[in-house]
Amino acid sequence: MKKTILSLSLISAFSCIAAPVTMENYVVAESDWYFDGVQKKVGVNTWMHDDPVSIDNQQVIRSNRDVVYSIAIVDVSEGATFTVPASDEFQIIHIIDEHHLFHQVVKNGETLKVSANDIQGEYVYLLARTRDNGDYEDTKKRQAMLEFKAKSDRPYQSKGFDAEEVIAFREELVRQVNNGEQSIAGHDAFGKTLEDVNPHNYLYAAAYGWGGLPMDTAQYVPLQVTSDECQKWTIEKPALDWNNNGYLSATFYGADGWVHEEDFYIPHSEMQDNGDSFSFTTNCVLGKGNATVEKGGNFLIRMYLPTDAWQVKEQADNMYSVKGINI
Repeated sequence: MKKTILSLSLISAFSCIAAPVTMENYVVAESDWYFDGVQKKVGVNTWMHDDPVSIDNQQVIRSNRDVVYSIAIVDVSEGATFTVPASDEFQIIHIIDEHHLFHQVVKNGETLKVSANDIQGEYVYLLARTRDNGDYEDTKKRQAMLEFKAKSDRPYQSKGFDAEEVIAFREELVRQVNNGEQSIAGHDAFGKTLEDVNPHNYLYAAAYGWGGLPMDTAQYVPLQVTSDECQKWTIEKPALDWNNNGYLSATFYGADGWVHEEDFYIPHSEMQDNGDSFSFTTNCVLGKGNATVEKGGNFLIRMYLPTDAWQVKEQADNMYSVKGINI
C-alpha cells in the first residue's frame, strides 16, 4: 500500500452505505468496528465498567494498564450530559464521535453537554479512564460514580463494513509504522474537527492507537523493539503535573498491537529515576522495571497531564530516536 494523501472531503461526505475499506473511509470503518462491538455486547446507553487490562482483558488496541476503562456508546441525537465526580485521583470521560473526532475530555468535577450538532453523526463512544491506585475496591467504587444522562436510546446501526477487512487494513497500516515506512505523531491526530487534524496522522493514529487522548491531556510515543535480547532504555523525564496526578508509563505489545505477555507494563514508579530521566529494561531478569516483549513488538510511552503541552511535545519528539542498548 503506497502512501496516499487522505481526502477530508470524502470522509466528510461519507454515507452509511457499506463500502470496501479504503484510505478515504478507513477511519470511519475502524470507528464503526468499535461502536458496533459495544452495541453487540451491551447495547446503547449502558456502561461497561472494565477490570485492569491483561492478556485476557483487552477492549481496544494498545490498552493501558495504568487505568481501568469504562466504555459505552451513547445516543446524543436529542442531547446528553456527561459528568465526572470530584476526587483526588485521575479520572476522565473521553468522548469520541463516529469519525474518530470530537475528542472532548471531561475531567474531575466537570460536566459537559453534547448534542448531535456538536459531532459527526448521532452517537458517541465513551472511553472513560479511572486511575488504578492499587486498591481494587476503591478503584471500582470511583469507576461506578461516572455518570451520563441521555434523552434518546436508539440502538446503534453498524455501517456494514466487513470486520476481517477492517482488521487487515489496520494491520497493514500498523506494519507500515512499525517498519519505518510511515511516521506517526499524535499531537495533531486527535482533533475536534477535520480542520484540527493532520490527515496523515489522523489516518495512522486510528490504526495504531484508536481512542488516543488530545495532547493537552496526554501524549504518546510509540517505540519499536528490534531485539529479543536484554536491553536498557532511557527516556527524558517530561514536564508533567507530577504533584496533581500526572504520571508516565510504558506498556508493551506484540507486533499486532495487542498484549501477549504477563509482564507487559512498567509504571514510572517502578522505573529507575535518574533525576532528569527514567530507565527500564526489556527481556532481562523478570521483576520491577522490566518487560518481556517479542522481537518486532512495540511499546507506548504514555505521558498524562502535561504542565505545558508544547514543551512535552518537544520532549516527546526527542524520544522517537530512543533505542534499546544491549546490556
